[in-house]
Amino acid sequence: MKNNLESKIFRTMFVLKSILLRIGRYGIFYCCYPFLVLKPLNKNKIVVSSYFGKGYGDNPKYICEYLLSQRKDLDIVWLCKPEVIETQAMQFPIGIRLVKNRSIKALFEMFSAKIWIDNSRKSFYPPKRKGQFYLQTWHAGFGLKRIENNAVEKLKPRYVKLAKKDSEMCDLLVFESSKLFKNVGKMFWYKGEIFREGVPRNDVIVNNDPAVIKKVYKNYSIPSEKKIVLYAPTFRAGELVEVNSEFLENVRKTISMKFNKDYVLLIRLHPNDTENKKLILGDINSTHIIDASNYNDMQELLCATDLLITDYSSTIGEALVSDKKCFIYAYDYDKYKQNRGLVMDLIDLPFPVTMDQNSFLDSIRNFDLNEYLLSVRRFKDELNISESGHASQTLGDRILLEMSK
Repeated sequence: MKNNLESKIFRTMFVLKSILLRIGRYGIFYCCYPFLVLKPLNKNKIVVSSYFGKGYGDNPKYICEYLLSQRKDLDIVWLCKPEVIETQAMQFPIGIRLVKNRSIKALFEMFSAKIWIDNSRKSFYPPKRKGQFYLQTWHAGFGLKRIENNAVEKLKPRYVKLAKKDSEMCDLLVFESSKLFKNVGKMFWYKGEIFREGVPRNDVIVNNDPAVIKKVYKNYSIPSEKKIVLYAPTFRAGELVEVNSEFLENVRKTISMKFNKDYVLLIRLHPNDTENKKLILGDINSTHIIDASNYNDMQELLCATDLLITDYSSTIGEALVSDKKCFIYAYDYDKYKQNRGLVMDLIDLPFPVTMDQNSFLDSIRNFDLNEYLLSVRRFKDELNISESGHASQTLGDRILLEMSK
C-alpha cells in the first residue's frame, strides 16, 4: 500500500515538473516573440524530428541524405532526446546539427526554419509562420492496424487534439499507395496534399542496396554465407510481447533445415517496447539469436533480411514490396483484433498465418516459394501496392523547390 502511494506521488511530481518546465520554455520564447517575428525565415534551414527525438532513421533520414547529396549549404537541424545526443551523435552524417528536443533552442530553431519534417505528431512547437513548409512523412507503410481517425475510440482525447492541430499545420502528407485505406485525408483529419507514390524509407529495400546488406552483416559479425531471419513483433499497448528463446531457436533450426542454409535470428522489438527490453528478452542473446532492438535503422535490417517473422506490424509492407519471405505468427490474434481492430483479416494476407507454435513450425516446413510469390504478386496487383524506389528523391526535390520560393 505504501509503495503504491509513493509510486503515485512520484508520477504526479514528475508530471508536474514536466508541465512547469514546458510552461517556462514557452514563457521565455513568447517573451522574445515580438522581436523574433521581425526576423525572416532562413530558407536554407530544415528542422527534423523522428519518433519524438528517438534518433536518426525512418523516412526523414532518407530524405535528408538525398538533400545532403544535392546541396552542401543546407542547415539541417535534427531534434533529439538528450541521451541520443550523448550516445548516438556519431551515427549522424556531417551536415546535420543535433539540438535537444523540447528545449528553448528547439523552439527558436523551428521558428526560423523554412522547412519542418516529422514522422510523428508534433506536441512541442512554436506558431507556424507564413511561408514555412511542413512535410509530415508519417512512420508506417502498408499495415493492418486501424490508425488515427479510424481508431479514434482507442485514442486519448489529448492525442486526438494534437493530431488535428498537426494536420492543420501540415502542407504535404506521405502515405503508402494501397487501396486498403480509401479516404486517407479523413483518416488523418487532413484536407491538404497527399503523396502516395512511395515511402522514402523503402527505397533502400526496393533497390536492395548491397552496401546496406554488408553493413548489417558487419555490425553483427555475421559470416557472409549465413542468412538472416528477422523476428519483429509489434507493440501491444498495456502488455509485453511474449518471447520464448527455446521456441525461437526451434524456429531458427527449422528454417535452416527447410532452406538448406544456416540462419541467424535477429530480434527487433518495437521502439515502444525497448524500455522494457530486459523484461521481454532477458538473457536471450547467443551466437545464433541476437537482440537487434537498438540498431538505429529498421529498414537496413529489413534490407539484409532473407525471411521476416512478424504479426500485425507494418513491416509486412516491406515484405510485400520486396517479395521477401514473410510468416505471420499471431499468438494473441483474437485478443488483439478485439482490442485494437484491423482493417483486414490476417488470413486474407498472402503470407502463411498461424496462431500457435506447432502450426507455425509446420507452416515453415510446408512452405512453397513459387506458390508464395504468385500469391504475393496477385495481392499487390489487387490492392495497388507499389513503390517507386526513388521517393526520397521526389520528396527531396519538392523540398528544394519550396526552399527556393
